[in-house]
Amino acid sequence: MHPHLFPTITLSLMIVTITLIHCPTYLLADNEQYLTCEAPFNCSNLVNLSYPFWGSNRPNYCGHPSFQLDCSSNSPQINITYMNYRVLEINNSSRTLKVARTNYLDTICPAAFVNTTIDNNLFSYTLGDMYLTLYYNCRTPLAALPNLVFYQFNCSINSSTEFFNYYTQSSQTFLAISNLTGACNYWVNVPVLQSAVPTATTYDALTAAIDSGFMLGWDASNSQCDTCLEAGGLCGSDPTTSSFACHCTNGTFASGCSTASTSKHPFLLS
Repeated sequence: MHPHLFPTITLSLMIVTITLIHCPTYLLADNEQYLTCEAPFNCSNLVNLSYPFWGSNRPNYCGHPSFQLDCSSNSPQINITYMNYRVLEINNSSRTLKVARTNYLDTICPAAFVNTTIDNNLFSYTLGDMYLTLYYNCRTPLAALPNLVFYQFNCSINSSTEFFNYYTQSSQTFLAISNLTGACNYWVNVPVLQSAVPTATTYDALTAAIDSGFMLGWDASNSQCDTCLEAGGLCGSDPTTSSFACHCTNGTFASGCSTASTSKHPFLLS
């Protein structure tokens, strides 16, 4: 080889080396799932969302099966145990979200009286949450009961003035009233933030407290996700089995990232 070619070859190798060192990881990835899930997504008024959430243009394998967001309205919605909630805030660092029941939006007189329930395998209430208990269609004027703390409110859905409606934040009051056979036709437990408990005994104050939502912590395979992130992967799921999956630059794995080459099958977990 002619001697004057060596400087050119050396320069070319240096350029290639520098390019590889400074080249973003996503440009070196050959896993389609990694490339798709790497970018955060926006949902209505919430931005920069990531695992465990998915929805809109973000595929299900980028999130956890139970964390699909409906982004079609002004506020995102999530379904938890067959009940829809507005998602008011999401904090990935603390793995918490603030939600409020959609059927109580701007009202405390919903069409159906259903208690708030959550999937305890995925969600947990935080220390700042507490329950308000709302009693509907009470035939007994509870004011006649001594030593109980409760407040009366009106519901437009009641066609007869013989019915009364009350709410309380005392568990003792709840047990006392609940044990009165036939006292009230319905009672509903609705979580609220302790800081948002109404200080005024008005319809608007109670509605505002419920609309402000409550906090939930989540566990979407958190420990597996931590392992995946530490290995340089992205947390997700296998849409076929709904199990956790770690999307890495060179493939998708059950946990962590492998340095070995992988099959081109996008969800062949090792």
